[in-house]
Amino acid sequence: MNQADFSQWLRENTQALGAHSGACISMDNPELKQGIQENNTRVFDWLKTGLHGEMDYLERMFSAKADPWKTFPFARSVIVLAFTNRWGDPAATHPFPTPDKDALLGYVSAYAKEIDYHTHGQAMLARLKESLGKDIRAEAAVDTKAVYERLFARIGGLGVIGGNDLLRVPDRTSVCVFIGCLFVGTELPEVILQANMPFACDDCLACVKRCPTGAIQFGKPIDARKCISYLTIEKRNPLNQQEGRMIEDWLFGCDWCSTVCPPRDKIETRIPVDLEWLLKTPAAEIRRTIKGNATDYAGVRQLRKNAVVLLKKKPLPRARALLQWVRDNTGSDLILKQIDLW
Repeated sequence: MNQADFSQWLRENTQALGAHSGACISMDNPELKQGIQENNTRVFDWLKTGLHGEMDYLERMFSAKADPWKTFPFARSVIVLAFTNRWGDPAATHPFPTPDKDALLGYVSAYAKEIDYHTHGQAMLARLKESLGKDIRAEAAVDTKAVYERLFARIGGLGVIGGNDLLRVPDRTSVCVFIGCLFVGTELPEVILQANMPFACDDCLACVKRCPTGAIQFGKPIDARKCISYLTIEKRNPLNQQEGRMIEDWLFGCDWCSTVCPPRDKIETRIPVDLEWLLKTPAAEIRRTIKGNATDYAGVRQLRKNAVVLLKKKPLPRARALLQWVRDNTGSDLILKQIDLW
């Protein structure tokens, strides 16, 4: 297949899959090799200074990310898809029950609506793999393997990496995106797009200004230890008082640095969750509720730990009563430690 035919094939399949955009990069692309090398230096320094917090798995994955040619030795090309999961769409659905008007609330990031983006992206890439032909070896990664997905997307011209370290696509007016990579065991024609951005990130800095904890400093690596998403999702130990203040009213994730990337979101899209429902409903029922949702990654105990933190900050008799109920009824040492820590 020549370059023009393959470019059309990729464009048609990207549209048929419902993806935002797609590119194809040769694993021998010199810009890719240079980008990997430069990124390795930055990531190594970031890990060395401990800015990744408790995410020890990033240290374990570093060598595999640093050398995709060794990690995917069969690969000759990689197809990169940017796709949306109705992130930012007010009409997108989620599994959490609608809270009463006077409920004690915590919030879940809007990206946790619809089916988990890992599952959604894997299904897209599986269909793309079928279209390539059953005799071609291919391996998919959607934030599930040791891959610099954002770097591959940037090299493929799908967008630029913003100050918040997320992929910013040219028509940010309509979508926020996730990234999937399909490593393919045959040499495919390259399809590199042009990310014609309306303005540069350093002309804006909205994400830096909106970050409430100072985790994002333009031109500097993100300090994950101050990031609300890290604190609510990745940090599995109890939160100290300062960290508890940092997470505001978030139970899972944070949308602030994405919703202000111009144009600013005009409608509230994050998910409200009734803290009493979360803390009093049997854990098995909650697990069934969030199965297939992005919050399943955190798990019930992590969500409940964060709910306890939010309650401790609410100077309301109902909040204190609910905390006491949790103390009397929980079987989790982690939850008890969080209640007593501060």
